[in-house]
Amino acid sequence: MKRLIIIEDDTDAREMAVFTFENNGYEVISSGTEMPVKEIAELKPQIVVIGYMVNGVPGNELCVKLKANNLTANIPLILYSATKNIDEISKGSSADGFIGKPLELDDFVYLVHRIALS
Repeated sequence: MKRLIIIEDDTDAREMAVFTFENNGYEVISSGTEMPVKEIAELKPQIVVIGYMVNGVPGNELCVKLKANNLTANIPLILYSATKNIDEISKGSSADGFIGKPLELDDFVYLVHRIALS
């Protein structure tokens, strides 16, 4: 089973994403706060989805932190946000993909599948 980590502080958005991906064959681990790099590495996810802001910490900074660490550098990351310029924000994030909110669930699932399985 494919393992996905969702890091999102918005409870409704996180629960919607968990429900969506569990129904699409993923084992989902979710967190409303930043997760330690070592914990993420030990969970061995196929992909990590990160909200743009996680309890005041910019998601793009979390992406940079994960990509800079040898334990998590090869894990694909998707940054998502309601921010209108998410495409610009993601450029400096080292994320492997990005998607804006509100999002079409089919597009979200497709993006995660495409990146996680590539």
